[in-house]
Amino acid sequence: MIESMENLVIVSSNEDIASINIAKILIEGFGFRETDEKFDGSPIFTKDNLKLIRIEKDLIFADYLNNHFLADAYIFISRHKSESKIPCLTTHFPGNFSDDNSHGGKPRELAHTYPSFQKEYIKQLWKLRESALKYQIILEPMHHGPTSLTKPVIFVEIGSTEHEWKDAKAGEIVSKALMNTINAIQRYDKVGIGFGGTHYSEKFTKFLIESDFALGAIASKYSLQFIDKGILSQMIEKCPQRVNYAILDWKGLGKEKARIVELIGRANLKIVKI
Repeated sequence: MIESMENLVIVSSNEDIASINIAKILIEGFGFRETDEKFDGSPIFTKDNLKLIRIEKDLIFADYLNNHFLADAYIFISRHKSESKIPCLTTHFPGNFSDDNSHGGKPRELAHTYPSFQKEYIKQLWKLRESALKYQIILEPMHHGPTSLTKPVIFVEIGSTEHEWKDAKAGEIVSKALMNTINAIQRYDKVGIGFGGTHYSEKFTKFLIESDFALGAIASKYSLQFIDKGILSQMIEKCPQRVNYAILDWKGLGKEKARIVELIGRANLKIVKI
């Protein structure tokens, strides 16, 4: 289970400016050492039971890592891009609720989640918010690939333009929050899956920071139309801990509210309204 997860692989991409920024700070500031091993043409760096690798592809297409690493979980350090261009520090699990897999992964496939890690990471970011005043700290729902890795996958990101991706201060905050999370990780026993709200959910972010719940898969309002029994099963089963709760943004469920509540009822999940 979560507390025995020791072999973590931090995944960086040479195509991603923010990823390069964060990796550089991790290597130079947190005691990672270069090894003789290489992957994708770049040296592998290690620190204790951590590996830091660099790949040549975009991170969303990294489903092939299963063939190379005996990881307990993968942490992807990444850029975040949005039309709003709001400076933000985000985290999310990958997954495709619909048939659209134009941004990596397989259609209607969700990745394995790591709720306790994500909760701890958001809490650690929040502790550093005074150092990141220009950045919004926000939780995102599942989106894009990779979805086929057999172990939990989490993205930690800097958004939303090239200016922020290159920002060394943002890279330092993400690196520090990430290493603090790895050092402080604990098991949170109250685990739920989330439904509703906007892509940038202040409600779910606040819920993670202030409550004693951790969250696995989250589907925003625009994804609810794609949730059926099969997708709901993935949301529950691809979590390494038992999921007992469905956390609902009650005002953010739209026209899907009655159908989603019925599906959740059939799955015997306890409903928590936020």
